[in-house]
Amino acid sequence: MTPITLQLKWKHQFQFAGYYAAIQQGYYRDAGLNVTLKEAGIGQGPIQSVLSGQAQFGVGTSEVLLNFYENSPIVVLAVIMQHSPLALAALSDSGIENIHQLASHPIMMEPNSLELMAYLKAEGVKLDKLQLQDHRHRIDELIDGQVGSMSVYTTDEPFDFKQKDLDVQLFRPVMSGIDFYGDNLFTTKKMVEASPKIVADFLQASLKGWQYAMQHPDEIIDLILSQYSTRKSRAHLEYEAERMRQLMMPDLVEIGYMNPGRWQHIAHTYHQLGILPKKFDVEGMLYEPVDLDYEHLKQQLYYAVAILVLISLLAAIVYRQFHRTNVRRQQFEDLFQNAPVSLIEIDQQGLIHHWNREAENTFQYSAKEAIQRNVYDLLLPKPQNPSIPDIIQRTLAEKVLTFSENENIRKDGQRILCKWSNMPFETGHKHHKHLICMAQDITQQKEMQTQLYRAAHYDGLTGLPNRTLILEQLKHTLDTAIADQNYMAILFIDLNDFKIINDTHGHPVGDVVLKHIAERLQCSIGEHDQVGRLSGDEFLIIIPPSATPPDLKPIMTAIHTNLKPSLQVEDLTLTLSASIGCSVFPEDANDMQHLIAVADQAMYREKLRKRTV
Repeated sequence: MTPITLQLKWKHQFQFAGYYAAIQQGYYRDAGLNVTLKEAGIGQGPIQSVLSGQAQFGVGTSEVLLNFYENSPIVVLAVIMQHSPLALAALSDSGIENIHQLASHPIMMEPNSLELMAYLKAEGVKLDKLQLQDHRHRIDELIDGQVGSMSVYTTDEPFDFKQKDLDVQLFRPVMSGIDFYGDNLFTTKKMVEASPKIVADFLQASLKGWQYAMQHPDEIIDLILSQYSTRKSRAHLEYEAERMRQLMMPDLVEIGYMNPGRWQHIAHTYHQLGILPKKFDVEGMLYEPVDLDYEHLKQQLYYAVAILVLISLLAAIVYRQFHRTNVRRQQFEDLFQNAPVSLIEIDQQGLIHHWNREAENTFQYSAKEAIQRNVYDLLLPKPQNPSIPDIIQRTLAEKVLTFSENENIRKDGQRILCKWSNMPFETGHKHHKHLICMAQDITQQKEMQTQLYRAAHYDGLTGLPNRTLILEQLKHTLDTAIADQNYMAILFIDLNDFKIINDTHGHPVGDVVLKHIAERLQCSIGEHDQVGRLSGDEFLIIIPPSATPPDLKPIMTAIHTNLKPSLQVEDLTLTLSASIGCSVFPEDANDMQHLIAVADQAMYREKLRKRTV
């Protein structure tokens, strides 16, 4: 069992329910991990704990962005709360009715509450005029009037206000359009690079624990009270669980989901506070899961390349020895015949004079069958590539070593791809020039390279371009539109209620749905449009540049129409639909991240509208 420490951002409570569930249900144990949860205290930050090596993983706020900007090797793995619980609370009978009145009284605020500072600034409050006091985590100072307001978690302190029968007014940043993520799970870049499997297993087990916790809150509350902490009452933990459900929205958004465009928006908010540059890119901070099958395939290719390099070195030695000993051919015969690479001696007309054992293995012709036959007729497919004889003649005329890569045919008719090296040598007769041709069958190597490219750039389930490739295509398309001063657009597509399908019928059924969705999206787009899978049930469509603003209604109508027919999966009949958001360059945004963010936000508004209809 690999020992792992997870640094919490506060003391034990329902805020960390998913990690308790992952331990109790054995999800960490099944992954070979022995996980210890470490409480935080006042003034003790999870970032420092993880960066110093006291813990391998941590639970932090959106302010990890600032640490990342300061070159801390932070990698955010997942977001637990889609909306931040941070708010400012004031007693209703204090006379404070708006944010400006709140700013004129002492405020007890936790350190690192930049989200609240951004909220105050967005409302026009002068930050240098604030009367800030250190947070002492007691509501009595608010009740006694020592401060006019205090920072609170909407999942926590409002319960205490309610128990004391106090009417409290909450001022939340979202009221000014500032919508940060809540708790996020993070680690270090070193951990991701050195132990990719441990990181992937820990993340998967943690998210599985969160899914269990949100489905069985009463069971997890019992667990907290019996094994972790009695600091809060059962009623308090039940209140916390319900408020967390509202912020996590597990029935609408997959637990752990995070959007790069949303992170970019948070970075822009920090820029408005003057603590981040305007063009700060969050790329590199967000976790990209490592495809272990892809890494294994890449390792195999490295081994294959290393072997080919060794063979090439050996062949060079063979060439050198052959040149030195061509006048003593009989002595050299054993070396030539037993070389671990295909060696063929031909003359100026391509007539074969020698054919070693490895050539027999590669091309399946015995030496008896090959010698005195023309190498072009024997090995080149019809019609012949005219460049091959030209390469041979240049080798002889210029007395240089030449290389080529071409298709050949074996005796059984199968086509293989070979890499050829051709070296001229003197036979001892003035007008008789021969060549030693070395052949390497690189068919498997090329196939492996093709597999590697496809594994790195295409989604294994749907066959669509994956996140990496579709974003590369978007960047290229946007660059073209900018250069030509044209318009272009994107569509951000998210399936409705896909999580319910997965949870109710299982992931195999969900996979079938995603395959059919991919096919229907491909049928909905134009000849030059591009569609790719971003992640989960999210897809992106790129509309190519045009001189006039694109009309997106026909393609959006086509998508809704093609998704409408029900899907039959074994004995299940499923109804499919999607929410679509769009953005147009340059009307909505001038760069890729903001283009995606605008489309994502439009999609999210459409999803909320459908849920309220």
